[in-house]
Amino acid sequence: MILVTLGLLWGGVTNVARYIGLSETPPLGYAFWTVLIGAALLTLANIVRRQRVPLSARHIGYFLIAGTLTSGLPTANMFLCLNYISVGAMSLVLTMVPLATYFLSFVFALEQPNLKRASGIGLGLLGALLVVLPENGLPSDQPVGWFILAFLSPLGYAAGNVFTAKFRPADIDSLVGANGMMCASALLLLLATLISGQWFALWSEFSLINGLIALHGVVSAVAFTLFFVLVLIAGPVYFSQVAYLVTFFGIAIAMVAFGERYSLWHWAALVVTVFGVWLVNSAQRQLARAAPK
Repeated sequence: MILVTLGLLWGGVTNVARYIGLSETPPLGYAFWTVLIGAALLTLANIVRRQRVPLSARHIGYFLIAGTLTSGLPTANMFLCLNYISVGAMSLVLTMVPLATYFLSFVFALEQPNLKRASGIGLGLLGALLVVLPENGLPSDQPVGWFILAFLSPLGYAAGNVFTAKFRPADIDSLVGANGMMCASALLLLLATLISGQWFALWSEFSLINGLIALHGVVSAVAFTLFFVLVLIAGPVYFSQVAYLVTFFGIAIAMVAFGERYSLWHWAALVVTVFGVWLVNSAQRQLARAAPK
């Protein structure tokens, strides 16, 4: 349920981002405001809960690295690359997140070889490729260099998944962890926004665009809290499947919001991806039952 909820939330705000992008809103400034609003809401929630975000050197270091990998670097890079390559090309790049997470989990000994889980991840990748390859490959008029640079985003997300699972301090809960991470991300994005000259004042006018940016910030607060919960209880590889669900929920919402229509390739991809998710989920339950009590 958490995985599906995350897919729905992030798939929904992907369409919000597309709509806001059409208004020529500065991308780094937009990313900064969504993260800052999310960080502010989580700070308020922790004040109500009387939970303090630890500010020791160890905790600050963790928040900065986690914020950079899971949000700051990949988000800024993705918004930047979307100025030069299509959404379809970026979608193709983001399907690499689960494979990169699976590989890094082996490197850091967070996952043991499991053919069933590997098969499920592979089917999820195949499903996502069926969505973007037949009709949305990289057009010849788009710079190859920016397409290659876009791969920094899935590498960042994958590294963030693994880092969060392996190095998360034991004395913070999911809400505190998400709070610290988003505050660090907001700081990094603020610096990037100011350096790039993409700053804008969200309060300068009351408009639909600014209202949607604020809504995106609220969704970010909820989504990153669920992210911490899911990585804690199911591991980084299981969480990484959310990339596939974001693709499919994003498509479904785009069909309603933008009147987009898709071919049989996309519906075949949906079936393949659902089966892949089932394989990984089934293997997760088997591993849990086999684990020593």
